[in-house]
Amino acid sequence: MKLFFLLNLVIMTSAHAQDFETEAKALAHDLKSSLMKNLSEKVAKEGAVKAISFCHENVKPIAKSAAKDRALKFDFGRTSHKIRNETNAPQAWADVYLKEFQGKFKGDIKKDFIIHKLENSKRVYLEPLYVQAQCLTCHGESVAPEIKMKLAEIYPNDKATGFKLGEFRGFIWIKEK
Repeated sequence: MKLFFLLNLVIMTSAHAQDFETEAKALAHDLKSSLMKNLSEKVAKEGAVKAISFCHENVKPIAKSAAKDRALKFDFGRTSHKIRNETNAPQAWADVYLKEFQGKFKGDIKKDFIIHKLENSKRVYLEPLYVQAQCLTCHGESVAPEIKMKLAEIYPNDKATGFKLGEFRGFIWIKEK
């Protein structure tokens, strides 16, 4: 009987872990695709300089819309070793992973995601973000002067430039409430 109970507990725990992983992956996908879609449309219509203000003002409403009712179960955000917005400063649990990934390129590390368990037994899903071609406009090594000016106006302590194509940019994270 004890063996049956233990086996059942292991199966239920495994299913619960897979549910979290599945939901977190789906949420991360929806957050990334929604932001990129909205940002790409704004760049195409009005150019990169205006898209910077749009992104700054609308990233949270876009994320909440993409999350839908999952925002009741999860906290989420982005973080990096080189932040643009100070509200995205890394929490202590992210530091070790940021150091591990920093300076790496897509393909250097084989982890598609990390599940970190917090001291309170809540879990955090971390999915690495890598610099794509369209990201280089505002995050690359060579940023146009008018974009630098707009970034400095909105983000006076910006550190999120100097990246290369395919380089690790940071994490999107999903945390159980």
